[in-house]
Amino acid sequence: MFKRSIQFLGAIASLALLSACSGPPSTRGDEPVATTDSALDTSDVTFDVVLRGTGKATIHAHVYKNRVGTGWANVLAVHGLSETGFIYAPLAQALFADGGLGRTVKRIIAIDLPGHGDSSFPANLPLGLRFGDLAIDDNVGVVLQSIDALRVRGLAPSVVVGHSMGGLEVQAAQQALLGVGSSLAAQGVFGAVLLAPVPPHGQPWVHAPTGDPTPFIVNDPALGSYLLLPPAVFQVSGAFTTLAGQLATNAPTAAQIAAGRYVGPEPLTTLLQLTEATVPLPAGGTFTFQRPTVSAGSFALRHGTLLSIVSFSQDVLVPAVNLGPLYEYLTEDTHDVLYRPVTAADAVHAMLISNPTGLLDALRPMF
Repeated sequence: MFKRSIQFLGAIASLALLSACSGPPSTRGDEPVATTDSALDTSDVTFDVVLRGTGKATIHAHVYKNRVGTGWANVLAVHGLSETGFIYAPLAQALFADGGLGRTVKRIIAIDLPGHGDSSFPANLPLGLRFGDLAIDDNVGVVLQSIDALRVRGLAPSVVVGHSMGGLEVQAAQQALLGVGSSLAAQGVFGAVLLAPVPPHGQPWVHAPTGDPTPFIVNDPALGSYLLLPPAVFQVSGAFTTLAGQLATNAPTAAQIAAGRYVGPEPLTTLLQLTEATVPLPAGGTFTFQRPTVSAGSFALRHGTLLSIVSFSQDVLVPAVNLGPLYEYLTEDTHDVLYRPVTAADAVHAMLISNPTGLLDALRPMF
C-alpha cells in the first residue's frame, strides 16, 4: 500500500496541476557560488546512497573547514524543504569567526539531499518511481547513510544540525535507529541542534497559511512532479518574512539567493507529506500522507544524544509557540535547559542565512 500510494500521488497531482510548467531544473553549475563561500576553506565529498532498495543517488557534501583547525567537532548539517546544503555557508563563516565557537567546531559538512544542489537525481527506483515520488522517509535514510559514509572517510560527525524539514528528518532518524535497538549516540552523534524544526505527526504545528504552490510545480516526464521556487518567490515565501508580513531588513535579495544557490527542487510527494495534504485516490476515496511519527522521549538523556531546539520569534513557518512543547516532548526536560529561543526583530525562519551571527548565542550551550 505504501509504495503504490507514493506512485500514484505524483500522478494525481500532475493531472490536477495543469497550469504547471515543464522541463528539468537547472541546479548544477549554472549560477555562481555564494560570495560567502570565498571566505571559507571549502572542499567537496561525494558518496552513493541506496533508495527504496534498488534506487541510487550520489550525494554531494560541502565541507566547510575551520582554518584555525583547533576544533574537535564535525557537524553534519541537513537542509530543509526547497533548500540546498549551500544555506549553511553563511552560518559556517559566522561560526568560525566567533572567538568561542571557532575554537570548538572543526568542520560543517552540509549535504545536498537527492536532486538538490550538486547531488544527483535518483536512478533505478523500483515500480517506475521517479524523483518527484521521493518522501521525507527517503531523506531520513539518506541522513543515516551519510553518517556512515562520512565515518568511513574520516569525517565522522559528532553533532548533527537540521533546519526546518531537515530538523524533522533528524528527529525521524533517531526514531528509526531506536526502532532497531540503536541510536544516534551509538553512531557517534552525541549532540543534535534543530533550527526551527518541523514537528512530527501528532505534535502541534500552527503556522501562517502558505501560498498556492501550483504555479511552481514542474511536471517532467523523466523526473515526475516537483516544486521549484524561483529565488524571488523563495525570498518572500516565509523564509525571511516577519510576523507583520514584512521582509527582515537583512533578508538577501533574489539575486543573492540565486548566487548563493540556496534553492533546490523538491519532490511533490515530499511537499504533500510535509503539509499532510489529503489527495484523491484513483479508485475513489482519499489518502492523507502523514509526516513521520516520533516517540515521546526519543531524545531523553538515557538515549545518549543531547538535543537543543532553537526557535525564532519572527518565524511564520515554524512559529516559536510550537517549539517549546516539542522540546519537552522529545527530551522529557520540563525545565527547557536546551530550548533556545532567539528573540529579535530579524529572527526569521532562515536567520541562519540572513543574520547567522544573531543566532550564535543560541548554539553556545551545545559546543
